[in-house]
Amino acid sequence: MLVWLPVFAQTGDGQPEDTVRLVEKTQFVSSKEMVVAGHPLAVAAGAEILKDGGSAVDAMVAVQMVLNLVEPQSSGIGGGAFLLHHDAETQQVVAIDGREVAPALATENLFLDDSGKARSWPDVVPGGLSVGVPGTLALMKHAHAKFGRLPWGELFDHAIQHAEMGFPVSPRLAGSLHSFGGQRLKQFKEARRYFFPDEKPLAAGEILKNPAFADTLRHI
Repeated sequence: MLVWLPVFAQTGDGQPEDTVRLVEKTQFVSSKEMVVAGHPLAVAAGAEILKDGGSAVDAMVAVQMVLNLVEPQSSGIGGGAFLLHHDAETQQVVAIDGREVAPALATENLFLDDSGKARSWPDVVPGGLSVGVPGTLALMKHAHAKFGRLPWGELFDHAIQHAEMGFPVSPRLAGSLHSFGGQRLKQFKEARRYFFPDEKPLAAGEILKNPAFADTLRHI
């Protein structure tokens, strides 16, 4: 059994993740494997890895890479994560902490203004000031070295294919881009080019390609 928790920003007024809400789902039980994720393409990637003889950790890597592509507002290689791994044969439970850490030059006054007061969320979160040292990739690489079965490179194939061939923008991603927080992405040149073609936010169902991300995954 594997529990994988990618870390993303907490929600609140004006934050990009304001499309998140609590939704009740029907309970499902399986006597074998099960892949659960926030997007069907990610679930399909994980299921294919298991079908090919991969471990739960192998499937986790494939799922995360696809989620990074189709739900960049929620999780990805630029963030952090936690992992809880249970081995059914040995009954051993292993927890791995891959949370981001503060940069070496960060200080306790980093998010305060000249008068010592806390700066507002829009002033400090969008952009590079709030970026921590990512931990997701290190966690996945460490977990794969301990529990993986398939070659590391094969776990990126699904995400690379979707990035090159294109994938339909989900209503959730489109909703995030239409929100106040999503609109603030326009101040960044590359984000504006990718998420706001013709100066308009992507709509649900539009086909989006990201060949640059595919190249990044090949390097990884």
